[in-house]
Amino acid sequence: LIISCGRKSVIPSIFLKKNSIKKVHNIHIQDPKVSINNFDFIIVPEHDDLKGKNVISSKGAIHYLTEDEIKKNHDYLLKKINNDKNCILLILGGPNKYYEYNDKNIKNIYDKVRETIKKNNLQLIVVPSMRTPKKAIDLASDYFSKDNLVIKDIDKRAYLSALSLSKYIIVTCDSTSMISESALTGKPIYIAEIPSKKNDRRFKKFRNLFTNLNIIKNLDENIENWSYEKLDETNRIALEIIKKIT
Repeated sequence: LIISCGRKSVIPSIFLKKNSIKKVHNIHIQDPKVSINNFDFIIVPEHDDLKGKNVISSKGAIHYLTEDEIKKNHDYLLKKINNDKNCILLILGGPNKYYEYNDKNIKNIYDKVRETIKKNNLQLIVVPSMRTPKKAIDLASDYFSKDNLVIKDIDKRAYLSALSLSKYIIVTCDSTSMISESALTGKPIYIAEIPSKKNDRRFKKFRNLFTNLNIIKNLDENIENWSYEKLDETNRIALEIIKKIT
């Protein structure tokens, strides 16, 4: 079994399948940008619009998080927050060719978040990703009072703990991965919008799908509760492939 991901792993996967003395099933994650007939299975997000008999579409991005590890890390941040308030988590992505993390865009998000936590008496936890500029993290530290918690370093346990502790989740619009990961919790997810620099059709299609699934809403000052079926596409797709190859 060969599992490959991204463009650089396409050629090795095809080569190994053709030249191995063993029977090989090769699975590629993301659009390989070559003939899909080179692979037994291709896993792509539904919003990529790739079709074929060996293509399995996922709702959003597949990821490595599990409910068990989120639960196991629940207490990691527990002593650093005010447990008398409900928590809201802000997950920061990072700049890409569609969205810019300039001061204006980030301050606009932070202004909305500050009004939201003030109006609803919430405890804020801010967690960065590997793509988050240091300037955006430092600005969050300055922007939010000491009553809130800003994680300044990349800390997977903090991320998992915050997902478990929080009643509400906010994710910046640039990260389909972290929106998909958050959907594993079944908690209300709000999207913090950033104006796009160019046509962000695929991002919008992804967010429209998640809106129709009742998973996400756009961030404003009014916070509400709603429920949806937890999204665990990684396990669903893994089981589907296992059934087909055994």
